[in-house]
Amino acid sequence: MELHLVGGFLGSGKTTAILEAAHLLVENDQRVGIITNEQGKHLVDTAFLQASGMPALEVAGGCICCHLDDFEERIAEITAKFNPQVLFAESVGSCADLVATVIKPLSDYRKTSALPASLSVFTDCRLLLRYLRGLELPFSEGIIYIFEKQIEESSLLIANKIDLLTAEDTREVIRLAEQRYPNKLIRLQNSLDASQVAEWLALIQTQTGLIPNRSLNINYDAYAEGEGRFAWLDRELNLTFSTPNPGDLVGQLILFFVKMISAKGLHIAHLKFLARDGSQAIKINLTSEDGIDEKINEEVRKLDLLTGPQIKLLINTMVEGRAALLEESIDTVIKQFCNTNQIISLETARFSRVPDYPKPTLRIGF
Repeated sequence: MELHLVGGFLGSGKTTAILEAAHLLVENDQRVGIITNEQGKHLVDTAFLQASGMPALEVAGGCICCHLDDFEERIAEITAKFNPQVLFAESVGSCADLVATVIKPLSDYRKTSALPASLSVFTDCRLLLRYLRGLELPFSEGIIYIFEKQIEESSLLIANKIDLLTAEDTREVIRLAEQRYPNKLIRLQNSLDASQVAEWLALIQTQTGLIPNRSLNINYDAYAEGEGRFAWLDRELNLTFSTPNPGDLVGQLILFFVKMISAKGLHIAHLKFLARDGSQAIKINLTSEDGIDEKINEEVRKLDLLTGPQIKLLINTMVEGRAALLEESIDTVIKQFCNTNQIISLETARFSRVPDYPKPTLRIGF
């Protein structure tokens, strides 16, 4: 069984690419499996993939590096249940050092049915271009250190969401990336385009040398300092509406929620929402690079498919800032909005976490 690892920073489009690749494989009568990974506990990505009909399991509550035993158990479980020919595994967006802590341990010392075949590191091309231009990024130095190390580790670097750049900026990002990283294979990609994902899939399935063999020289104190600046928070709500347009209200709630976070000085890394009414599952993503009003207005149109009157809303929040402030802000938003709009809200799950000092299960540092 081929194991294709997909890493890269928060909001870089990893799940979108994996889902599109999985659809292509299924259309060609290949069995596929997906393992998601997050610092949170109630994962939007897993729920969305499962709602899309994909065999998906998860390693939650920390990165696969520090939960390698759990990762191996999920590989065994998905093999027993679905017997995939191709397995995708997505790492946490704040995770680095995959070669030393996942690829080498699985290849050299651990026994699973999956053999690492490739590592693709995704970046949002807008964030990558700002970085290559030497412009200020919307995160602190410790978090930028993780971003840099993820790119350094890659042999295949995907500059994703290329459809969001102008033609001039597209030429510049590939020129600057090739200058900065002459020994990497760099691919521009729009993962919403099936033909481009098909090219990526063919690349990782046929080309050799896409598994890096050199462990990172990484400062774990700096790595831990960066991860420790993140606050991760999940909420799962059952919402009951008294109006016939629940989708519009869900969109307003999300916009209210995002603006409250920004007003509190919390820096958005990645926000994920999954709204389900029993027949539809609508996913919304927001990242640091998105123009929030514009993106919400674009995404809210999808919510018109929701008919209600009961909607389950799953929220995954990843920001730079204090966890207590994030939790207070979320609870305030939900209470105020639901009271104002006569929405009955029942919280069915909650989870919050600030990552601990990373302690890999096994690290092979050579």
